[in-house]
Amino acid sequence: MYERFLVPVDGSEHSKHALKSAEWLAQNMGINAHITLLHVIPSNNYNTVAFGVDIKQLLEEEAKMIFEESEQVLSGSSIQYDCEYHIGDPAEMICKKAKEGDYDLIVMGSRGLSLFSELLVGSVSHKVVQHAHCGVMIVK
Repeated sequence: MYERFLVPVDGSEHSKHALKSAEWLAQNMGINAHITLLHVIPSNNYNTVAFGVDIKQLLEEEAKMIFEESEQVLSGSSIQYDCEYHIGDPAEMICKKAKEGDYDLIVMGSRGLSLFSELLVGSVSHKVVQHAHCGVMIVK
């Protein structure tokens, strides 16, 4: 039924719970299960100008740290996985990647790290549920 899982990760507790849920599902779905960890750097963070600071390098280092934490969850299992990061609107990028990669299920946390921006522009998870081509599992 489900073989290809897209798991957006941002380092939040909710995304960690989502990854654990995706791992459990993948382990119980069979030997062909595959998880893609996706970190989306919001384009408004990327475009922030800071004199003398290499923003791209800082954001790439942040993505690397988030992937390292996530990989620790998967390290004890035999599940195949890969990691990707992109720059853009998180909800749009998650939906775009899910469709392009023909994923069966998006497993994501109900809240990310940016609660303030969520109040202003709406919930990323809500937008993904509304626009994704595949099933979406929201984990608290």
